[in-house]
Amino acid sequence: MLHIEDGDSVLMNTRSQVAAIALMAASLTLTGCTKDGDHAEPGSPDHVSAAASPSPSAAPFANAPWRLQVVHLLEALRTPQDGTYRTWMSDDATYWTDSFVYTPRSTSEPGWDRRNYEGMTVTYPGKLTPAEKDLLFKSLTRDNRTIASTLTVDRVEQQPDGTRQDYWFTFKVQSSDGDWLTGRAMGHSDEKGNGRVNHLSYDVKSP
Repeated sequence: MLHIEDGDSVLMNTRSQVAAIALMAASLTLTGCTKDGDHAEPGSPDHVSAAASPSPSAAPFANAPWRLQVVHLLEALRTPQDGTYRTWMSDDATYWTDSFVYTPRSTSEPGWDRRNYEGMTVTYPGKLTPAEKDLLFKSLTRDNRTIASTLTVDRVEQQPDGTRQDYWFTFKVQSSDGDWLTGRAMGHSDEKGNGRVNHLSYDVKSP
């Protein structure tokens, strides 16, 4: 009888140990779920935070060389005195036939009297006086209010493909007063991403 009682005691102790181990494992599993955001339950704060993270594909053309050319041009036009804008827009008088299309806002801006039905005009930066260039640059930057880094490509009409290097896209860009402007940009890009911008126009609201 003593041997049987000892066996019962051993069996009871073994069952207690198994139960304790199972309880500890369950506790560790629950702790891991609450601390590891990758395994958070749906609806938990960690799960909501992960779902709210912005997608890197939100602006697929953010690093496109032809988009960056327009961004850099707008940035350079804020400080035209350093001449860096010439990397993307030529105003060399010896090549005065290089045209540039834009949307003037008033009669004082170059090409106002030659506007088409969309409000755009063709001008030749190489032929403009310093005062006229100043008006052109302020028009393109909307009096230095455009925030160039916010320029987002809305629709690609044409992009460099290795054979035909012209590009054309519509965009939106934010101004410092909170407004969003829409427009079109065109230019030419080589295989290294260098190029010229020859069209930067904004949508003109009907009077």
